[in-house]
Amino acid sequence: MNTQKLKGIIRERDKNYNQCANAIGKSVAAFNSKINGRVAFTVIECEELGNFLGMTDNEKIEVFLR
Repeated sequence: MNTQKLKGIIRERDKNYNQCANAIGKSVAAFNSKINGRVAFTVIECEELGNFLGMTDNEKIEVFLR
């Protein structure tokens, strides 16, 4: 996973970790563990977060599959 790119997209889209955590139904602490690579995102969480952030399919691939 490309965490730096994901963090950049969150900033670009003017979102914060609390909003992202809510979008995938997790606490901010759980989201923080996921975005920092300590815990993996599920496929469903990737899709939900990508949709919340308005990511294109190519962006999702670059972030979650590399």
